[in-house]
Formats: sequence, C-alpha cells, structure tokens
Amino acid sequence: MNPRSRPVPVLALLCVGLALSGCASDEGADESPTGPVMGPDAACTVDQDCPDPALFFCNTAASRCEAACRTREDCSAAKRGSFALPECDNNPLGCQCDQGKCMVSLCSSDADCGAQVCRDGECVAPPPASSAASCQVTPDFVLGRSGGKVRFDVTVRDASGKPVVLTEGITWAAVAGAVEGGGSGASATFTLKAQAESTEAVEARVGQAVCRARVTVLAAEPPEGQVRVVVTDELTGRPLQGALVVAATGAGSLIGSDATDADGVAHVTATGVVSLTAFHADYGYLTLGHYDTVERSRDVVLPLRRNPLELYGGAKGTFSNLPATSNLHLGFAGLSTPGLGLDIASEQQTGPTEKVAVNLGGLVRELDLPAGAYLALPSSPVKAVHQAPGVAGVCDARLPGISNVEEAIRAGQCGTRTAWALAGDVPPAEIPPSLFGATPDVSQVLAQSIPLLRRFQSSVVRDVQFKLQPTPGASTGTPDFRDTAHFSSVDHDYQQLPLGFPFAVRVPSLPRYRGAFLDGAFVLGTVSVPGQGLVPLGLGIAVNVAPADPNTDVQSGLPAPGLVSVRMAPAHHGLEGSAYRLLVLATSNAALNDASASAASSGVVEPLARLSFDPKGSTPVQTSRGFLPLPEGARYNFTAESYRGLEGRQFRFTTDPGLSGATLLRIVFTHRLGHQWTVLLDPARATSGVRLPVPPAPFEDRTYYGDLTGTRALMRVQALVAARPGDGSGLDAVELAEVKEVSLAQLGDVTRAWSVIDYRRPEVSWLVPDVDALSVPRESTVRVRTTGFRIGSGPMDDGYVQLSFIGGTGCEVQTVRGDVDASQGRGEVDLKLPVGCSGLGLSMTATLVDPSGAPLRPPVSATRLVNLP
Repeated sequence: MNPRSRPVPVLALLCVGLALSGCASDEGADESPTGPVMGPDAACTVDQDCPDPALFFCNTAASRCEAACRTREDCSAAKRGSFALPECDNNPLGCQCDQGKCMVSLCSSDADCGAQVCRDGECVAPPPASSAASCQVTPDFVLGRSGGKVRFDVTVRDASGKPVVLTEGITWAAVAGAVEGGGSGASATFTLKAQAESTEAVEARVGQAVCRARVTVLAAEPPEGQVRVVVTDELTGRPLQGALVVAATGAGSLIGSDATDADGVAHVTATGVVSLTAFHADYGYLTLGHYDTVERSRDVVLPLRRNPLELYGGAKGTFSNLPATSNLHLGFAGLSTPGLGLDIASEQQTGPTEKVAVNLGGLVRELDLPAGAYLALPSSPVKAVHQAPGVAGVCDARLPGISNVEEAIRAGQCGTRTAWALAGDVPPAEIPPSLFGATPDVSQVLAQSIPLLRRFQSSVVRDVQFKLQPTPGASTGTPDFRDTAHFSSVDHDYQQLPLGFPFAVRVPSLPRYRGAFLDGAFVLGTVSVPGQGLVPLGLGIAVNVAPADPNTDVQSGLPAPGLVSVRMAPAHHGLEGSAYRLLVLATSNAALNDASASAASSGVVEPLARLSFDPKGSTPVQTSRGFLPLPEGARYNFTAESYRGLEGRQFRFTTDPGLSGATLLRIVFTHRLGHQWTVLLDPARATSGVRLPVPPAPFEDRTYYGDLTGTRALMRVQALVAARPGDGSGLDAVELAEVKEVSLAQLGDVTRAWSVIDYRRPEVSWLVPDVDALSVPRESTVRVRTTGFRIGSGPMDDGYVQLSFIGGTGCEVQTVRGDVDASQGRGEVDLKLPVGCSGLGLSMTATLVDPSGAPLRPPVSATRLVNLP
C-alpha cells in the first residue's frame, strides 16, 4: 500500500477518464453538450437542414437541430418569434446561451427563486413538512464536557425513502437535562450542560417524524495533576475503550499512562510540557506534541481514525437513461469523502484497478481503469459496472443484514455516504491523437481535456448505506478487494442534471517545489453534506507549461492567465442547503520525470454562497487565501541514536520551510499494512521539532514499514490552515484538541488551505544484472536504480550509492562509489567493477549512503549474486 498526497483523491480518478476521452480544443457550436431538443424535431447533417440556420444549428453528435444563440436574448420569444422555446419562456429563470446553445437556466440556491425554493435546479413550491416520514440527526452521538457547544443538523426522507429538503416545519428541543437549547430550521446549536451518562437529549421534529441524538456529558474539570484525555472514533463520535494514552517528555521518555474506560476517558499523570499519544491496535495512533499542562486546560479529545485496509465495503451499480447516441459513454462514480480526503487511503477512494482492452480509432490499447469508472463503446460495454468503496461511519435499521445497529457502528461494519457520479457522452472522433502514443504527455492531455467538461452531467443518491467486512489478505499486506458481493446496489441516472454553471476561478500564484513552479491545477466544485462528507459536482482543469510561471496558462474563452474554467452542477436531489465549497488544488508532476522527487500539492478551500453563470470569466471567483508553500526539508530520525543533526526519534525541518501562515503541521507515518501514526505539531516549532516515544508493548512502531528488514515507513508531511467558523481566525492543534469551538474530528470542515509532500522511501534495486547467478565480465559496468533518493554530494542531495563485495578474489577490500544519475532523472547509477576483482558466487551489495559515506539509518541496500570468471 502506497498512499499518495491526494487531498482531493477524486481528482486522480477523474483524470484517468479525462485522459482516456479528452477532446480537441475546437470551441465550435457542434461540440455543445447533448440535451433535449430545443426546436422542431428535425434530423440533420448540416445547419442548412434546420428550419432556420439563423436560429438553429445541427448538433452533429446527436444528428438533430437545436436552438442556436450568441447571447441570452437570442433564446427569448421576442427574438425567436414562431420558433419560440416554451422551455425558456415558461421557466422563471429563462434560458442561458451556453456554448452557442439555448439551455434552460438552473437555480443554485433558494435565494434565486424568490418565494419558491430551488430543488433539482428548478424553482418550485416548498415541499410541505407533512411529506417527512423519517429523519436523522447528525451527529447522532456526542461525547463532550460541560459548557461545550455542538451544532446538530437534520436530514429528512419521505415515505418512499427519497430525500426531502425542507425550509419550514422543523423544530428542535432539549429532551434531557444534559443539554440546553432549541430552535427551528435544518440545524440548531445546543450547549452541553449537566454531567450525564449517554442519553437521548436532542430532538428534532419534522412534521410527524421525530429523531434524536444521544449525548454524554463529562465533568467540567479534570483531577489535579493529571491530563484528562478522551479518545473517540473520529467518524462516529463513539468512545474508544481500551486505548492506551501516554505522556512523554520532550526527550520522548514516558512519564505517565492510562487506559481509556467505557466512556473513552483516561487520566494521565503529567507535568510541564509533554506530548500526548493515544495508541489503539485497530486505529491510527495520534500524538499531540508540546502540550503545556500548566498553561492549558489539561482536558483534550483525541479522535482516532480506524485502520483503513482491514474492513472494506461500499456501493456498486451501473448507469440508466443512457443517451441514444453512438458516442463513447464515460462515467465516474464514488462515495462522498469525510473531511477533505487528507486521511483517506487510495484503496478507500478509488478501489482496485481493472485492466481492459479498448479499441480507440482502430488501435487496441490496454488501460487500467479504477473501480469507479464506467466505459461503454458504441459496439459494446467495456466496463459496465462501477464500484465505489466507502469509509465506515454510522448507519440505521434500514440497512439489511445488521441485527444490532450500535454494535455494527462501533465495530466499523457499516457506513452512510452520498453516492455521486459524473458522466459524459463523448464522440470518439474527439479523442486527441496524443493519447495514441506510447507515453502520452500528461500536461497536453489535461489541456486538451478542458473542453470535454461541458459534456458531463451530475448524478447523486443521498443516504446510501453499506456494510463493511474483513478484507482478505489485509493482515499479510496483500489486501484483496475484488469480492464486492456485499456492496450495496446503487444505479446512477446518466443524465440527472447538467453541469449547468460555467464560471471562472482565479487561481492564486502557484507555489514552488524544488525550485520550480507547480505545473498543474484543478478546481473541484463540491457540497459538504453533514455527516456524509464532500460530494463532487463539477471540475476545472488547468496547466502551467507555456510559460512555466506563477500563473496557469491562458484558456480559450478566458481573458487572462491564472483563470480556470469550471463547470458545476448545483446541489440537487437532496443536497440542497449543503454548503458549496471550491477546492483549488495545485499539483506537481516532478515525480513523473525525477525518481528522487515526491508527490507534492497545495490547496485552498473557498466557500461559496451560490453559483454563477459566467462562462467568459467577467467576474471570476477570487480565493480569499493563497497557496501555502510546500513543506520541504522535513526529516525524521528513525533510530534512537543521534544521526545527521537529529536527536533520536526526532522529527524536524532542517531549514525554515516558510510555513508561518499555517496553523498546524501533521506528520503521518504509514506502515505497509496501512496502519498510521499521526503527529500534530505547531508550525512555530518546525525547526526544533518533536521527539516521538517508543510505543509500549504490545503496540507496533508504525514509524517502521513492518517488513523483515526493518525499513522506514512512508512519511507524509502536511501544513494546514484551520480557521474558526465565526471570524476566520486561526485554530492550532491544541485549541482543536481542547474543543474550544470545534474539535480535531472537524478539522476537514475548518481547513481553508493546506500543502503536502509524500516523502518517498529511499530504495535501491538492481537493473544490470537483473537476476542472480549470471556471469558478468570483469571490470564491466553494472547498474542500479534508486528512488526517493537524490544522488549527489551537494547540499540538497541525499548521498550516493556504494558498492561492496563479499567473496571472490581481490574484491572485499574495495568499494565503488556511484554519485551520478546517468539517466536524466530516472535514478539510474552506473558502477564500474574494480580492477582485480573476480570469483564465482560473488555477493555485490549496493547501499545508499549519506554525503559523509555512512549508510542510511535504517539501512537501504540490495544484493546481487554474480560470477566474475
């Protein structure tokens, strides 16, 4: 398992499909999206076949006449006369001129509709409260201290189980002394009041439907001389019993520990400034660094995320209502992502890949499609079923096969998310020729894919419940996700709602990685659904190659560099009222061409009140923040002894990373089984760092990979800006842990910017000879490949390769140094065998060493047995 720095993992999934079906950059009207006939139902091959070529054009993709326009007024009855469009004239919002075609205008919020409300993109009468048959309060379980404030949201379904979004008829009340508060509307805030065991305390009434949330309130003050640590499941709020919480000094020495009780509470003896770590075998470890027991409240909550690969489940299905064309039908499906996806393993987001053969323009190509992809050619389906893995959470009695709902939630055996899909009808002729080469240029493919976005539609299904079961092979590091018999069945409507809002986003100045500006940018349009996470509703793509500077390249139809064209659907089919959020992501392709580089990206989150129709970018969306710099220069000493300027088990930056704008740092180590250890650190301590304790028995040390040779774990470093919901001021890790206003479990909801680097594990492997027991000429040249390791002796380099020998004649006293990458970034190093070295069964070991010539710690090497006759 190799987690990537994917703050928005869905982007990788979408780009696979965009690369497959990218289109040419011609902006002609014949590339407009297919849709309902906007005029006489006439077949055509050219514009002249239509009733009036001044008012219609021939959509050659659908072979039919459709209403043409240059401005919005061209869609009005005053302009069209006898060819008036009832769809436009009868719509309160009229029509828009979208890429030369009259399209019915959509609403994006209730504010667009006056006395009516916006549902599924249309202005309609408000649904009555009597349509509510059931409801669900989020969060459904709260564990907190007296005086804390909690916001609750409610979702509603009708008698058929379909989502209903109400604006009236919802009332809230406290039904136990544990809380106080009330109100009306889709959400309400309550104050935790009196100490109480778990009890139903918060009630929402929606028409005849009633739903409640359980609340546990802890005593207001922890005992003197101790820190009270509450350990919870991050995604369900349930307490975790049996977690071990330890306090450690600045040197990493343990000074206190306690196991959590049934309420998830541990009391740890600690004085001065300590680190607090919660260990649980089934969850990721979490360390809060530099906690001052004198200045702070001595009362923290540490939410843990369940190990990602040990249970799996989700939804699967296909698409209905396919357009009746001979085009390529392309779709992508997934389940909503909790937070920003910063903690999601790739297997939880995209699932396994499937190799398929596709005939593109007469050329058969093998493609690895992610589980969520759907692909059908005119002649046959290529991948007709999409599979969307999901993350455990909460569920209710509606989920079949669950006998005890609460037990299933606490065991991670169920979840509820929103299913989403983006689907497009793509003429095969629009697939760019660049895709037919052996090694397509990623930047070129992305640039050519931009116009394709107009062809996509959005589909969502809210409240999808699913079961999770143990993953075969997870305990051996070979998880097998192929059996999806237990996945819930969810089919998507291929043409549910168009991406009817084109607009432009001004991307902030791009940051640098390894001295070069990042070379790609994505804008993901989403809504944040309470309790279910982010749902993608649209996308924009940009590149930064001509020239490579702080701005993305100029896009067709937009007036300046740095503007990205985005197409997005409004919140629909039960998501109305959820908050719009644009995720603007800058990425680096350095790792594609440099074996020593890592995956790196930086992102900004921009809330939106509503969507705008602005295809020319006259009033682009401006982000309120810029990108954070990349967290370069981070190191961790995996050993207990001092090494290369780091103390034992110390993480720190060797140079100032320039992250003064960040409010917290997260360092995430990942074991080969997907088990993680997350460390939270104040950015002001970036260069002094933190020292990690040795996990007490029986807990594994997840800073190591867990293999037989004791190699280092994967290390991901994130810098984040967390902001208070009210005034936007910064929130640091300690404030979040003490739950002053929001908790660490809500970090994704309050993050407004982030940057991340996945530091690759240094590795070395043999290229020549490629297997053992080959005969190699004396004094010949052998070759190895290094990854995650910058070859050289300069100040920014990691070191070089040293070749040593065991056996033979005249070999063991000699070593060979390789400090030049002979392959233009691929990490390949040539090593000439020394003079006078010969023998049969000779052992050659290539070892990565630091600039001083000392082997890395832990060591990284590869051995090959050869004959030098």
